Amino acid sequence: GKWHMGVNCKTRHDHCHHPLNHGFDYFYGMPFTLVNECQGTDDPELAKSLQDTYWFYTQMIILAVLTLVIGKFANFFPVKWKIIICLAICGLLHFLSWFSSYGFTKYWNCILMRNYDITEQPMNLDKTTSNILKEAVTFIERNKHRPFLLFVSLLHVHTPLITTQKFQGRSRHGLYGDNVEEMDWMVGKLLDVIDKENLKNITFIYFASDHGGSLEAHRGNSQLGGWNGIYKG
Repeated sequence: GKWHMGVNCKTRHDHCHHPLNHGFDYFYGMPFTLVNECQGTDDPELAKSLQDTYWFYTQMIILAVLTLVIGKFANFFPVKWKIIICLAICGLLHFLSWFSSYGFTKYWNCILMRNYDITEQPMNLDKTTSNILKEAVTFIERNKHRPFLLFVSLLHVHTPLITTQKFQGRSRHGLYGDNVEEMDWMVGKLLDVIDKENLKNITFIYFASDHGGSLEAHRGNSQLGGWNGIYKG
């Protein structure tokens, strides 16, 4: 599932934050967190205001370069080509400096790993749910004859609320409700396997949430998901 702690510290391959270096014997899932950029249908989630500021400055530089070029050809004011070219290069470097990080979030953040190997980059969201469920079921079947600890951190019900087509529109509470229903189905599948393998009476099962609703997540004027009150689950 979702590890959320990252992978490396000082180098690209030191794996200091990797689950295998923190007591786990096997890992399959996202080493980072789920963000809107993974789906690409909503506004950017990582430092959106900062990205907007960088993009504004980029547009201003482009506008300045175009103004100087037009002024040069129309003889409105004398300006050397060297100045125009230098300004254009500065604008390009400014754009590359921030877009190289934020523009490719889907490729460096939205990945799936099996142990130390990257299996999907970017991950295929249409298959992520079934892949995680399949890995969890296989783990139980593989370790049913010995004590085991299985930690399943689902991508549900985290924004951007990735929901398979099978569950879209099934609830009466919009996409958030659909996502909750799919999570409930996944948990049920895991419980079915535990029951099937005769592990029900010797297995401790804990179901927990790491935090409350993401109140800052909105789609238009409506809250995208989650609630921290007592009347809305």
